[in-house]
Amino acid sequence: MNLDMFEEPAGGIVQLPHPPISLAAFLIVESALCAAWTLMRQKPRNNFNLDAADEDTVTHELYERLYDEIFDKGVVAGFDRQVFATVRREPKVRSFNREHLDKMPDLLIEFVDRPPGVMNSQYGLFIECKPVDSGHSAGVHYCGKGIIRFVKGEYAWAMTGALMVGYARAGYTILPKLSDALRARPSEIPTLNHPYSCRHSKGDLMGERVHISEHARTFSYVETGRTAPAIMIRHLWLKRD
Repeated sequence: MNLDMFEEPAGGIVQLPHPPISLAAFLIVESALCAAWTLMRQKPRNNFNLDAADEDTVTHELYERLYDEIFDKGVVAGFDRQVFATVRREPKVRSFNREHLDKMPDLLIEFVDRPPGVMNSQYGLFIECKPVDSGHSAGVHYCGKGIIRFVKGEYAWAMTGALMVGYARAGYTILPKLSDALRARPSEIPTLNHPYSCRHSKGDLMGERVHISEHARTFSYVETGRTAPAIMIRHLWLKRD
């Protein structure tokens, strides 16, 4: 059962890029991530300190709370086994040109059903997570070690959408931190649409309203020789304090 979680291309012919993930799927996953983050802040587990934990520890905690306590537990409508197959932590995937076989996105959420003809190993919701604070700037860290991976074809190269998650300290917001960082990097990260708020998303005490940016990609698909289309990246910044 796919519940319209993906959109079939016209005529039913699947080619690169793969059919886009629906807005409904993004919204479900974002709600689930916010629910897991709420648990991390309001009901922290023993030996976990969100304020002091490093990037990898925070991401792994987010993964476990998401997969063990939110997925298929009735907490978030739609985030269940009818639609989603699994949540994976740092799976090894190849780059677009096969030069790297062990690229590891922070999270990869896979679907029970996939459109006919897609590469199963490359179809899913790829998620990269980065802290945003005084020691991890929106430019050098979030853009230069996060967004760039989608632009260069390391992750989600067969997809037209992906998700970035920021662990944001007080005073660090998407506007202007991310927008300023992108404007300062026009050649490194070609931006077609600078961050704008998603009207279907609502911010709260746990996180900002999701914003969307769009970026050109200059690599070509090995399989077809065609230049990859732009990628839409949704930005979910969770409040760390």
